[in-house]
Amino acid sequence: MKVVLCSLLVVGVMGITGCASPQNTFASKVKAESEKHLDVSQQWEQGQKDVKKGEELLADGRKAMSKGNTQIREGEKLITQARADAQKQRQAFQSMASSLTGAQNGKRAADLVERLDDIADAWEDADEMYVDGKELIEDGNTNVAEGQSETEQGQALVTSGKTRMQQAESTYQQRTGQGLVEQMHIEEPSREF
Repeated sequence: MKVVLCSLLVVGVMGITGCASPQNTFASKVKAESEKHLDVSQQWEQGQKDVKKGEELLADGRKAMSKGNTQIREGEKLITQARADAQKQRQAFQSMASSLTGAQNGKRAADLVERLDDIADAWEDADEMYVDGKELIEDGNTNVAEGQSETEQGQALVTSGKTRMQQAESTYQQRTGQGLVEQMHIEEPSREF
């Protein structure tokens, strides 16, 4: 009976350890060795988190700069179109206004005024388009500046995170005399049944 119980216990333990999938990072290996290297493990993990956050900031920053550059180009197109439309309406207004002196009756004068009103509306639309273009450029410049800031922050985080990870690995190597490559290939116990 004792033999059966012992056999079941051994099979159960082997089954549990066989199902567990070990993490294969520097930090997990250091943690597994002993508590005396916990500070190194934590330093490395913080570096890894910093790198990840930095890479996210870099991606966000690039997106913001791309969006900003697109807004600037669209704003410049609007301004160019608005200037051309405003010039066209100004010339039409001046031409139409000079023909007002030749109006012989009230109907003709009302028609000219109505046409002048239409020209003035189109001219106002061009002015509004110009303002929209300027606002779009301002928004674009804001997005570019924010994107550059995020990119700089992200790059700084990536750099400091990698440095932190390298320092942790160096500290570990100094304490144990093992390099990272040697440490990452520590043989795990056999899982053969």
